[in-house]
Amino acid sequence: MIIATFNAERTLDQCLKSLTTQDYPQKLLQIIIVDGGSSDATLQIAYKYHTEIIHVPQEKQSAEYNKGCGAQYAKGEYILFIDYDNILPHSAWLSKMIQPHIQNPSIVAVEPLRYAYRKDHSLLDRYFALFGVNDPVPYYLHKADRLSYMYDKYNLLGKAQEKKDYFIVTFDPKNPTRIPTLGANGFLIKKKMFDLAKSSPEQYFHIDINVDLVKKGYNSYVFIKDEIIHLTNNKLINFLKRRKYFVEHYYIKEYQNRRYNVYMDEDFWPLVLYIVYSLSLVKPIWDSLRGWIKVRDIAWFIHPLMCLAFLYIYSISIVKKWLQIR
Repeated sequence: MIIATFNAERTLDQCLKSLTTQDYPQKLLQIIIVDGGSSDATLQIAYKYHTEIIHVPQEKQSAEYNKGCGAQYAKGEYILFIDYDNILPHSAWLSKMIQPHIQNPSIVAVEPLRYAYRKDHSLLDRYFALFGVNDPVPYYLHKADRLSYMYDKYNLLGKAQEKKDYFIVTFDPKNPTRIPTLGANGFLIKKKMFDLAKSSPEQYFHIDINVDLVKKGYNSYVFIKDEIIHLTNNKLINFLKRRKYFVEHYYIKEYQNRRYNVYMDEDFWPLVLYIVYSLSLVKPIWDSLRGWIKVRDIAWFIHPLMCLAFLYIYSISIVKKWLQIR
C-alpha cells in the first residue's frame, strides 16, 4: 500500500485505521508512507500505525512523484495506491478487491466502481461522489473514473462484461488513451504489470501507467461493485486553488512529458460542447435535475458553478502557457 503525504493530518488517521482493520492478513500488508516534508502531525500519525516512511525532498515532492518513489520499495505481489484522504468503507474491502485477480489471472488492475456517497459528508464531497469525478471536464469528455449515481450500470469507457460482483472492462490497445482517468483513490495493480510501464518517479503519473499497459496489450481491468470514501478539502476556494495547481502542473506544464491528457485531439468537439454547456448552463442544470430525481440531494446543484469554475481554471492555465511560449 502506497500513500503519498504532505501535511495530511486532517484525514490520515482515518485512512490508516481503515487499512489496518481489514480482514486481510495484516502480516501480508506493507504500508508505505512517502512524505514530502510535512510540518504538521502527519509523521506522528504514520509512526503510530508502524508504517514504513520514505522522505522525499520538499522541492521535488508531489503526489505523483511521491507515489512513484513508493512503488520502488513495494515488495508484495500487488500494489495498492491509496490517497491520504481515502477511507476504506468496510473491513472486507481489500479482500473483495483482490478476489478478481485470483479468479482471473489476466486482470491488470482493480478499482471500485463508485465514490462513496454519505449524507453526512460535506457538500463538495457529496457532489464529487454523486457525479463520479472531482472535475467536470473529464465528465463531459466521457473520461470519468467512477460511475455517477445518475446511472445504475457501467457506462464508462471500454467494453464491459458484467459479473456478479464486478465488471470486467477491456480497452483497445490500438487506442490506448481512450480510457477513464484510472489509477488513483483505491487502485490495486499487479506489481509485475506495474513494472512493465514507465514507472520511475520522474515518469510516473497514475493514468499514464495504464496507457503504457493498454498499449502493450495488457488491457483487462475490473471495476468492482463497491466504493471508496474520498474526503477532499471541503472548502470550495481551497479546493479550486489545488485543482488550478494540478491543471497547470500536470495538464499544461508537463503536457509534452505525458502519455495521456484529459484533452486529446479526438476530444475537440466534446470540449467545444463543454464550453457551450458551461457558458449557457442549460446542460449542467439539466444534469443536476436528472441526478436529483435519482438521489434527492442539493449537492447536485453546485454542478453549474463547478462547470464555470473549471472553464475559468483551464482557460487561465492555457493562456498562461501560451504567454510563456511567446
